[in-house]
Formats: sequence, structure tokens, C-alpha cells
Amino acid sequence: MIYLWDTDTCVHFLNGEEKIRKKTLDVGAINICTTIINILELKFGAYNSTRIGENLERIEELQQRLTVLSNIDESISTLFAKNKTQLRKKGITISDFDLLIASFAEAYNLKLVTNNIKHLSHVKGVEVENWLEE
Repeated sequence: MIYLWDTDTCVHFLNGEEKIRKKTLDVGAINICTTIINILELKFGAYNSTRIGENLERIEELQQRLTVLSNIDESISTLFAKNKTQLRKKGITISDFDLLIASFAEAYNLKLVTNNIKHLSHVKGVEVENWLEE
């Protein structure tokens, strides 16, 4: 694995965004993962939609295609705590879920693929890419 998809990238893929689909074919699904945190956010979106069943099925298909990192171990919890402290001291607030996702990327040395460059680029040690702008 090289890339970790943020929730927004997962949504764009599920909605058939051509730029995401093409880049996925270029790098290969074997080199892409997501986290359990992203799955939680996707499921919230599904239950908050008018097409709950259809959206849950799409999320299940995504989980079958991509590796889902789910173990919040000591390294991830430490990175989360350190990064949150450093950002708070600078007056920068990032949601805990986004910070956990970034901690997975940092712990596994993955490039975080997101449209949320503004917030996530503040996390030192995490390389971010936006496949919608490529």
C-alpha cells in the first residue's frame, strides 16, 4: 500500500468521479487503503441519506476492494496525541477523526489522498495529495 483514501475521496470514487477512477486504475487498488474511521464516516453518511440500503451496499463493496486499516495501536494513539497537542499550541483545530486518519497515514508512511488539503496539510509527517486536482 502507498495511498490512504480520506472519506471524501471514497465518496468521489463511489459516485463514479472519473479522475479518481482513472488514478485508481493507474496505481492499482492493491496500493490503496482506507481506515475504519473513514468507514464510520461513510456509514454515518449512508444512514443520513434517503438511500440507506443502497449506500450501505456500496460501502460494503468498497470494503471488499480496499484494505481497511482498523487497529488503533500504540503508535497511532501516540501520533494522534502528539499531533493534536502541537496543532493546538499553534491555534489550529482539526477534527479528531481527521487527525486519527492522518495518524494512520503517518504511522504506516502512506500518502493521504484527500480534497481536504487545507486542514490535513498542517499535520507534519503526512504527505497529502488531491487526485481531483491532478
